[in-house]
Amino acid sequence: MVNSISFFRDISIQVLGYWWWWLFIVPSLRSRRPSGMEKKALDIAFLATPLVSILAPVATKDTALIWAANLVVVAASYAFAFASGDDDDEESSSKKDPAWLKFIYKSLDFGSGRERGARQ
Repeated sequence: MVNSISFFRDISIQVLGYWWWWLFIVPSLRSRRPSGMEKKALDIAFLATPLVSILAPVATKDTALIWAANLVVVAASYAFAFASGDDDDEESSSKKDPAWLKFIYKSLDFGSGRERGARQ
């Protein structure tokens, strides 16, 4: 008789547990096409959660702790975006961003229609 718990001891299943944030949760929230502060929060979370998932296993092998760290990163992304409060004046806030950050944010908006030559 095979121990049914051994399925959850497989390292690939454990790793998928904390990569879940970057693979499924944040993209699902971004698929709603948010705007303003929520869009900024999800862009930051989309860039930060892979860093946490790559760097956290150096410090700990506890997958629950890494999952919680990803949760904290997403919550902190929302807190930062809503605390900065640049919802109404999105164009002027993007003028303050460095060129490399503008490029990254523009690259994250791959489904907006601009890449297909949509006219304004």
